Amino acid sequence: MFQKILVPLDGSLLAEQALEPALRLAESANGELLLLSIPYLKYMFVSEPAGYGLLWPNQSRAHTHNELAAYLQTLQTRHAPTGFTWTTQIERGDEASVIVDTAVSQDVDLIVMSTHGRSGFSHWYLGSVTEKVLQSAPCPVLIIREARPFRHILITLDGSKLSERALAPGLELANCFDAAVTLLRVEEPEEMDPAYLHELNEYDPAMAAQAHDTFCCRTELYLTDIVQRYQPLCHQPLRHMVMSGSPAHEILGTIENTDVDLVVMATHGRTGLRRWVFGSVTDKVMRRAQGAVLIVRPPSAALKED
Repeated sequence: MFQKILVPLDGSLLAEQALEPALRLAESANGELLLLSIPYLKYMFVSEPAGYGLLWPNQSRAHTHNELAAYLQTLQTRHAPTGFTWTTQIERGDEASVIVDTAVSQDVDLIVMSTHGRSGFSHWYLGSVTEKVLQSAPCPVLIIREARPFRHILITLDGSKLSERALAPGLELANCFDAAVTLLRVEEPEEMDPAYLHELNEYDPAMAAQAHDTFCCRTELYLTDIVQRYQPLCHQPLRHMVMSGSPAHEILGTIENTDVDLVVMATHGRTGLRRWVFGSVTDKVMRRAQGAVLIVRPPSAALKED
């Protein structure tokens, strides 16, 4: 699935935190890793024997481009990639636009980006850039907050076909990192229509009891079915959990209480982050979760199905 992986880098150690998982995924898939750097006017002054000299914009661009090229070459030499293709690219322009355009033009399967671990997004990965990429990326986006292995992956579901699109990429990551997987569905409190249940009970008490039991157990039955269908795709035994309450609160609590390293969530494809898990909830989890987050966007054609 993840045959071509894009990693945007700005020369910082923070951005390089995305390299380790990207390298492992590329090697596992025998795929291609594309490192992208976006130059900005870094050099305005350079040292000279008599002091400092002023650079014109075109000279500044040349210095920055050369530095980035050397930096990318150093990374390639340092990591000595084996079993996959390694390419580098330097493009000018608006950061978010360049990342998305490159993902489209290069037919990328996954974007891996680093963020600051505690206080939100840092440098040019600050909120607006990351959010623009998330809203427009043609492929899943893996957001890394800190350099730590994926040992436990949480995949959130809401019962829709759209949410189930998070399963395949989430399980691929789990297999690559040999991580445990938990499927989570959060139910918002809901009661069966008493009038309907009363009418059904007068007609057939046994049928009413069965309908009530099915209603109460529908989420458990749904997750059991998912486990049966997807267990053959996962190296580790699939576990599942049902929680009741506020989706964002329960997801964040589960991440903290069960030592989740990566949460996988699906989003609506065209208009940004969707409601329920796919909206403000996704945004809250993305910003507050201490681990990594994989945001999965469905193809445009699939949006008409849900």
